[in-house]
Amino acid sequence: MSVNGVVHYGLPLTMVDITPLLTPPDVNWFTLGAEVFPAKVTVSVHKVAKVSECELLRSTDVSSYYVHTQEDAEAILRSRSARSEDVVVKDLMVSLLCPLTKTKIRVPGRGIRCRHLQCFDVYSYLDVNECTLYPSWRCPVCRDLVLVQDIRLDLFTLDILNKVHCQCDTVVLQGNGSWQPVTSQNVAFADKCDVDAEEARRDASDSLVIDLTAESDED
Repeated sequence: MSVNGVVHYGLPLTMVDITPLLTPPDVNWFTLGAEVFPAKVTVSVHKVAKVSECELLRSTDVSSYYVHTQEDAEAILRSRSARSEDVVVKDLMVSLLCPLTKTKIRVPGRGIRCRHLQCFDVYSYLDVNECTLYPSWRCPVCRDLVLVQDIRLDLFTLDILNKVHCQCDTVVLQGNGSWQPVTSQNVAFADKCDVDAEEARRDASDSLVIDLTAESDED
């Protein structure tokens, strides 16, 4: 591929961000060449605007084409249980950390063809693929091709993220669509005030109390 006379070799024939290669307001030239072309090739240039994270979350509606709903998640859970007659999948552990950055997911997403419930962070996924001329556009979970138009926001996981404790990074999904938060120690979370109160009570019980009014043995 050549943009304004600069040749870039080995670029994937999927989707490439050419914004840094353009020189507005001049006329920009784009050419595509290869020794072997597929039978049918279509090349298009799209001008898009990146929506902010807050605006994207405000615009989530169950009727939107770009979302996965609660019913979609429950359908995947049912299909996992129906895949095997001998093994029944009762619980499924799902991480709330993005598999790309290992940080808490802010905007959960999956590909339109992904058949798993594990999500990635949409903005992290876009950043990883936009920062290079050789993006893979592959789901970090199943490696399926997920272009921008294939990304679907997961309202089921978004609802979980809005309800769990800020320190929770894993939940267990049950076959009926319910879920439970878990920790690495498999204990429930407590508010900091409860922890402080418990520590204060424990410190008080461990303290050595000396009764100064008691008579000594010598008396």
